[in-house]
Amino acid sequence: MDKSFRIIIYVVLALTCINALITFFEKSQLKQIQKNIEASQRNIDTALIYINASRARLDSLQGDVDKFKYYIKNIQANVSILNTKKEIEEAKSNVKLKETLKELNEKVENFKEELKATDSLPPFDVKPL
Repeated sequence: MDKSFRIIIYVVLALTCINALITFFEKSQLKQIQKNIEASQRNIDTALIYINASRARLDSLQGDVDKFKYYIKNIQANVSILNTKKEIEEAKSNVKLKETLKELNEKVENFKEELKATDSLPPFDVKPL
């Protein structure tokens, strides 16, 4: 029995060594997998930080674009107002010009009638040079 007992002890010892080696390599692989997962988690956290910073910059740019749109609309409205005022002034000027022209034509007609009524100069001949 001594021999069979020794064989069993050697087999158990061999199995224990194999089990210890497998456990050691599995633990080292599990540790490597755990390190890879932790590194991936850090990379994901870093990517989220960059995404949030980019989102904040995009929001800021969107706000600036909206503000710029407001400024452009404001400028367009002011230009439209100024253009309308100019057209009104031109219309007023044209009306005044027409009235002034009408008044001057009436004065010319009055002067012609007065001249006909008071024309007492004798006719004279105009000699060409």
